[in-house]
Amino acid sequence: MNELSKGLILFSALLSPLAMADWLLDVNFELSSAGRTQTVNTSLSLLPGEETVFFGTTVQDMDATVQNVNARRLVGSAELLEVSAEEVKIAFKVKEQLDDGAWRTLISPTISTGLNTPTSFESDEDAEQQVKLQVEVTSV
Repeated sequence: MNELSKGLILFSALLSPLAMADWLLDVNFELSSAGRTQTVNTSLSLLPGEETVFFGTTVQDMDATVQNVNARRLVGSAELLEVSAEEVKIAFKVKEQLDDGAWRTLISPTISTGLNTPTSFESDEDAEQQVKLQVEVTSV
């Protein structure tokens, strides 16, 4: 197949209704650790192949024994990987900034779901931090 044929196939694929649709992602995120729970509920547009931050926040933790306040920075992102008539694949990543400035990934699942079909992900219940992620993708 020559380069012109490959280009025409790619161009026609990009013009398909699925590729041209606007995708709306509804996210319910919950982080539980040390008896505290933080939630984020948001809706955002996704573009194929682009990482989109769905939240960035600083959590204030109070250590009651020393009366010391520590700030934790969390960032969550999503990337639309694949869209077909039957399935939508999204890569998620939630990271936490450590005291030394380095970043640690809390979760990084790839979730497959259908359009208008809510789905969820939960991290290991035995961990000191539990993460729950509920998502739904709609086309607008």
